[in-house]
Amino acid sequence: MGEEVKVFGYWASPYSYRAELALKLKGVSYEYINEDIFGNKSDLLLKYNPVHKKVPVLLHNGKPIVESVVILEYIEETWKHNPYLPQDPYDKATARFWVKFIDEKCFPTLWLAAWSPENEQEKVTKEACEYLKTLESALNGKKFFGGETIGLVDIVASSVGYFIRVTQEIMGLNLLSADKFPQLFQWSEDFANCSIVKESLPPRDKLLPFVKEVKVFGAWASPFSRKVELALRLKGVPYDYIEEDLNNKSSLLLQYNPVHKKVPVLLHNGKSIAESIVILEYIEETWKAYPILPQDPNDKAMARFWINFIDGKCSSAIRKVAFSPEEEREKAVEEACECLKTLESALNGKKFFGGDTIGMVDIVALFIAFWIRPFQEIMGLELLSSEKFPNLFKWTDDFVSCNIVKELLPPRDKLVAHIKAHLSK
Repeated sequence: MGEEVKVFGYWASPYSYRAELALKLKGVSYEYINEDIFGNKSDLLLKYNPVHKKVPVLLHNGKPIVESVVILEYIEETWKHNPYLPQDPYDKATARFWVKFIDEKCFPTLWLAAWSPENEQEKVTKEACEYLKTLESALNGKKFFGGETIGLVDIVASSVGYFIRVTQEIMGLNLLSADKFPQLFQWSEDFANCSIVKESLPPRDKLLPFVKEVKVFGAWASPFSRKVELALRLKGVPYDYIEEDLNNKSSLLLQYNPVHKKVPVLLHNGKSIAESIVILEYIEETWKAYPILPQDPNDKAMARFWINFIDGKCSSAIRKVAFSPEEEREKAVEEACECLKTLESALNGKKFFGGDTIGMVDIVALFIAFWIRPFQEIMGLELLSSEKFPNLFKWTDDFVSCNIVKELLPPRDKLVAHIKAHLSK
């Protein structure tokens, strides 16, 4: 029986790419499993990398190895042919030094230079160029960092030679160029043109739109922020999350949402979109994968009706329960329960409001699915229960049990404490 070799990765990850390239250089056959790292991570990925929950993971005869550089060292020690680390101890130590330099200094700073705010970009870009200058010195007239053949340093530096060049093109930067760093630029050309490298790299035309900037300004306890994150994850759109302190709002939040000064804000290629429902519609129109609205015009209109009902009447009735005077609370509870009864009718025997898959109505109803239970527990009320609303209660269980939803939810104990503090004000 042959060896079992599997790689859990993501098509656009420079770290996954390293593991694949190393195996190909060694001529080791493997099975590749593409993970939805921004959406629904597989149970196997979470099982094999329970600490970081990230790609890549190398599975060799049932044993998982994680972290890209650790994986590269393991591959080198396991399969001895076509070595990519020098045999001389000093040369090997030098190679490991440059690997550490790339991973800890060079690549992170280049990434920051691409995505940092405009007022910080000049400083970070200068620092990134200093690191590129240092890295270029390691070539010292050689074709590859490994000499005449691709070595460990070349594999790790692929994040600089290919992925950063795509990123700088999108962002209109001039970090790695033939004028500024002729040897390093030539290395990147030679490296990317090797047939074994070329066949493994993600297609440039696919990578370009993927790398474009998406950021979410949110707050951990806000169901409105979580709606936006959930929509992006369902569509497999990578994004940077910026946590806002709503008691001390950042200048960027105030700049991007000067009218309401609230979260969430979606920033897409420098353009800001505010208000959670508006953002969800924008996401649906911009990224076509995994549609969260029906295609049929009538079904789409009905979905929007329920979205408006949840976001308007239903949410308002539940908030009224929280903040109404004691003598008016019984009436407020009745109104909220009437809204929940109406909402239950929209399920009509379906698993989700969107049918068999999560749709925009489910996303908007996230507040009801998770936030309402700790809220009613604190208030000593019974709004949503399996006895009163069996279909809606079952929906909440099914919805929050989905891995893609579960990963986004705030810790329940922390949320309970937050709600208590909010209600006591």
